[in-house]
Amino acid sequence: MAQMDIARLQEIVDSASANEQLIAQVRKNVAKVNSLMEEINEMLQPGYTPTPKERKPRASGARKPGRPRKTEADATAE
Repeated sequence: MAQMDIARLQEIVDSASANEQLIAQVRKNVAKVNSLMEEINEMLQPGYTPTPKERKPRASGARKPGRPRKTEADATAE
């Protein structure tokens, strides 16, 4: 009977450490959710104006990204 109690105690200790890790992870996720909720509340304020995103200028001589143009050679190959 004493052996059974020790095995059960070991299971309880193992599950407690797993639960501590789970609780730490839940707390971290709750903190993220709270910060996102604050951002949403800020956006829902009547006087909210979004800030424009700053974009880096293209390098001089750089082409716009996209599909390359067809050339005469490519058109005849089809």
